[in-house]
Amino acid sequence: MRIMIELEEALKLVLTRIQPVETEFISIAESFGRVLAQDVTSQIAMPPFARSPLDGYAYLATEADPRPLMLNVVSEIPAGTFSDRVIRMGEAAKIFTGAPIPPGANCVVRMEDTESNGNQVTISRPVLPGSNIVHKGEEIQEGDILLRQGFYLTPPAVGLLAAVGLAQVNVYRRPRVGLLSTGTELMDVGHPLNPGKIYNSNSYTLRGMLKEAGCEILVIPIVSDQMEDTLEALESVSNADVIISTGGASVGDYDIMRHALAEFGCEMLFWKLNLKPGTPASVGQKGKQLFFSLSGNPAAAMVTFDLLVRPVLRKIAGRSIHEEKQFLVKMASGFGKTGSQRRFLRAQAVFENGEILADLTPAQGSGILRSMIGSHLLVDVPANHGAVKRGELLMARWIADWEN
Repeated sequence: MRIMIELEEALKLVLTRIQPVETEFISIAESFGRVLAQDVTSQIAMPPFARSPLDGYAYLATEADPRPLMLNVVSEIPAGTFSDRVIRMGEAAKIFTGAPIPPGANCVVRMEDTESNGNQVTISRPVLPGSNIVHKGEEIQEGDILLRQGFYLTPPAVGLLAAVGLAQVNVYRRPRVGLLSTGTELMDVGHPLNPGKIYNSNSYTLRGMLKEAGCEILVIPIVSDQMEDTLEALESVSNADVIISTGGASVGDYDIMRHALAEFGCEMLFWKLNLKPGTPASVGQKGKQLFFSLSGNPAAAMVTFDLLVRPVLRKIAGRSIHEEKQFLVKMASGFGKTGSQRRFLRAQAVFENGEILADLTPAQGSGILRSMIGSHLLVDVPANHGAVKRGELLMARWIADWEN
């Protein structure tokens, strides 16, 4: 087992050992937030016919048309209908937005530039051939790849699938995650707080983060700091792809989680990340299952979830893998503490004069859950950096980035 490793090394170590979950066909009505398991190609052109983008008149134009131009109206074409009446020179069809261009016509003039009188229309500003026509396949050609394998299906993406007539889509199933909160000191909400106890917040914060990540969640009631209870809890989530525990991760007499994972049959990949908050995190593997043991301190658990667990869930869920997006920010406030470890500071993003400024939350302790509320950024402070000064530039990443 490796001890005290860098975040990037930990991610590489875990990501190389996992594969995406199985796939399934589902209705596109249920596909929002799912991940494509194969490329999707269009079986039709979009639009499937040449159409009008506006209300007006379709006619056969030339470059030498007089002003004004008088035409006989020989047909009317609402959206959803089709006319096979050929438009000849001197004729026009009244046409509405989305309707097919009739045979013979080569342009559409806006209704606003015309004046109708019975079966005649006068065009005050004739248009050139080809004007105001959306051609067949202008947006999508038959056989075009619409979306690639690994694409996270957003509302417009689902709408695109519907636009080309797809009723079902092949996606990865949702990752199943078992969630354990360990600690004899914990109590669930809804009861008066007993002496020496604290309420279990991690189960609720991580449950929300896992829902954001598109996972199925199995929540285990609070587990005491006893080996027998811990092993029983681990056994109860044996059908999960990933198990996340909080608490029992450090070096105290009652911090037994990594020992329990080893006794449960896990190969322990590492213990301790060289960063703050969240140093005591560890990861084990048993078969295809991954076990994450995170700090019981609420802010530390959330930060290490974002830095370590979320990228792993992306790969398990079938998401396309990319390097974590980091960017420079200017510090709008300083941080006086120094230390030998790399540190991730929580901050609000403030946009000012075209720059992103990072305004640190006042309290940065690993147990301070409130510091995560309203925070948009994790500011990456290198090891041995010294005090962070207002106005200096540091690298940062967005919190909870689950987009493509």
